[in-house]
Amino acid sequence: MVVILIIGNIEETVGFGQGTPKIYATIDLEKARVGRTRKIEDEPENPRWYESFHIYCAHSASNVIFTVKDDNPIGATLIGRAYVPVEELLNGEEIDRWVEILDTDKNPISAGSKIHVKLRYFDVTQDRNWAHGVKSGKYPGVPYTFFAQRQGCRVSLYQDAHVPGDFIPKIPLAGGKYYEPHRCWEDIFDAITNAKHFIYITGWSVYTQISLIRDSRRPKPGGDVMLGDLLKNKAREGVKVLMLVWDDRTSLDLLKRNGKMAAHDEDTENFFQDSSYDLKQSYLSTLDMGK
Repeated sequence: MVVILIIGNIEETVGFGQGTPKIYATIDLEKARVGRTRKIEDEPENPRWYESFHIYCAHSASNVIFTVKDDNPIGATLIGRAYVPVEELLNGEEIDRWVEILDTDKNPISAGSKIHVKLRYFDVTQDRNWAHGVKSGKYPGVPYTFFAQRQGCRVSLYQDAHVPGDFIPKIPLAGGKYYEPHRCWEDIFDAITNAKHFIYITGWSVYTQISLIRDSRRPKPGGDVMLGDLLKNKAREGVKVLMLVWDDRTSLDLLKRNGKMAAHDEDTENFFQDSSYDLKQSYLSTLDMGK
């Protein structure tokens, strides 16, 4: 495990083009991206992140690489990279220093800019959350897992978003029973409709203009309401509605609103833009196309 604190403080001035720079840093173990800071807009010449990371690592790497970039609507502009040799971390001592930022040829960039970082490597067995797994009186647990067991968790497995009523194959189960397929979208509709306190949704695409109840042979009260309106109605009832939606960086008004992947993230944002009740959205960035 590596504990990393990116303090920032990129010394001196790094030149930028037109527009407001949005500076962020990433952490890589060679080519494996393992961390990323938030974007800094109000301190383009001396960004300070003050962010810490606990990173589980089992990588083959010679360097911990800190890459500084300027975010663009599509992709990012590389400012430079700073390298900390892995061999300097193996003794477990903390490294706290300024590291020179280099260009793609590993020459210092203009003005001799540096980034301030703190790193410490220690054996993962020292982490109290490591290797607990699923434990009981008879079962010792799954080894080498990141997170401890939690109570009250449940996972529902589905073979499809919807299964028609004439699903033919009979699949025998223990005790003389037969498998009864669940219907994913119907279960989602029921969960949203019956929610009393909160609704949390995360997904690659949350499209507001879909109907969850589509089988005319299995109607439900209110089943003709689109997903977006269903969520608005629940928010009006006082239910907290939170969504974590994938941000497709190719969905731009000037290029293609729906993006190359048709994720409808812009449509979803605009649909809830004027919501005055307790309904909020957050967005996850897509793959960094500028690396």
